[in-house]
Amino acid sequence: MHVHLAGFNVDTQLVDLIRQIIDEHSHGTPGSKRITELLQKLAEEPITPETLSAAYARISRSSKGIRELRRDARASVNRARRSNETIVFELGHSSIAEHAVFNLDITGASRLVLEALEAHRLASYTEASQRYIPMSGDFFVPDEILKTGLEWEFSEVCQAQFKCYADLIEILTKFHSEIPESERDVKAREDARYVLPLACRGQVGVTINARTAEQMVRSFNQSHLSEVRLMGSQIHEEVRSIVPSLIRYVEADSGIDLADREMARSAYDLIPVIEINSTAEVELISSPTDGESIALASILFQSGKYSFSQAKRAVDKLSHIETQQLIANSHTYLHSFDSVRRDLELGSFTFSITLSASAFAQLKRHRIASLITQDYDVELGCTEPPNIKDANGSVLFNEAMNRATEMYKKLIEKLKPKETAAASYVLTNAHRRRVIFQANARELTHFSRLREDEYAQWDIRNIAHKMIELARDACPGLMQFACGKDQFAERKQQLFS
Repeated sequence: MHVHLAGFNVDTQLVDLIRQIIDEHSHGTPGSKRITELLQKLAEEPITPETLSAAYARISRSSKGIRELRRDARASVNRARRSNETIVFELGHSSIAEHAVFNLDITGASRLVLEALEAHRLASYTEASQRYIPMSGDFFVPDEILKTGLEWEFSEVCQAQFKCYADLIEILTKFHSEIPESERDVKAREDARYVLPLACRGQVGVTINARTAEQMVRSFNQSHLSEVRLMGSQIHEEVRSIVPSLIRYVEADSGIDLADREMARSAYDLIPVIEINSTAEVELISSPTDGESIALASILFQSGKYSFSQAKRAVDKLSHIETQQLIANSHTYLHSFDSVRRDLELGSFTFSITLSASAFAQLKRHRIASLITQDYDVELGCTEPPNIKDANGSVLFNEAMNRATEMYKKLIEKLKPKETAAASYVLTNAHRRRVIFQANARELTHFSRLREDEYAQWDIRNIAHKMIELARDACPGLMQFACGKDQFAERKQQLFS
């Protein structure tokens, strides 16, 4: 794995200086006095986003204009850094660190570790898709497994999984022979990837601010996976020299481990029997009992000078159908590409979901939601793509699943108690885990637009459909516009006909 700093934000006045140097060089003599002066000026101003953070921090207490504050900050980077340290770490105004932003290339990281990376919501990620990109057979062997002496057996299982992947692509390509070749390849990879191990290497582009980077590195240093800790140290190494005044607290907190162990003991005492349900399912845990009336009251509240209580009393006199109709009317001019009204954020739904690693990879991209996860559990079984079964590839698929599960159990026996999480590297995209997913009605509608659309991957589309059906049964008014983008025009016509 390698983390490379691809870019960071800098003051445009500094960029203008660089442009002047380039312009002078292209129109004058390379060794001219003017270029020398400009280069000297550039050397005196370290290129760092810290000056932007320092300048913006002073806005609240200075009568100077922002451009002048930026010039002042660039005039003395050391002073700007001292100011940042005082404001961020002594006064506790950590949001100042959010003005420094980085772009990171992360390559060669395992699929399992990319899950740990993308669990941090306040960053942006674009990941190489196994759905569109053929996998070559590159996988990661963690230090924890090297220490067990089972690295050769682990590698053999991973290699067998890639061999199964290639065989299934051949079978599925023939199965989809009637569709265009470009679509055929994607359809084949979409399902064949379910046998790939979570040790499979990938790459991702990340955009992150300094505040989130510090929190990310600290959480990575807390991890029981050595690869996650390595990623944390590499991210820290790449950014700390650029913004030393904005990243300080990155050490692991031993108290978190102690609390986790205590909760594990409490759970065992309270729930000694573990129930296993191997059927992939979606359960609605909770829904907003008065979410529709609150949302409509909020809409009316915005339309005049009424108090919320006054608007709520008026709404409470309406019938259920009248409430739904008024909520629909407030969306009359909504298009499939528009954001849903913010009022719908006032009602949240909580789901318990059992899903494959492949479906989880897409669920976790919805970062406005709250997502609580368990580790992968071989007792929950695996998700077999229907096309593999229809193409008579079940024998190959099940052999790969069984071999991965057996290797997982063998690793669990050999690994140290604190390192058992590393056994999950040998599991596949088909293996399942349980999660809790909470989203408000607005985010859930957005989720539906993407994941119930005809172009969505079949696994997450099935899960999304079950989630939206349950939410709509509980709160039909809030979820009136929840559907895939391809169904939006028809649904809107039905609602307003």
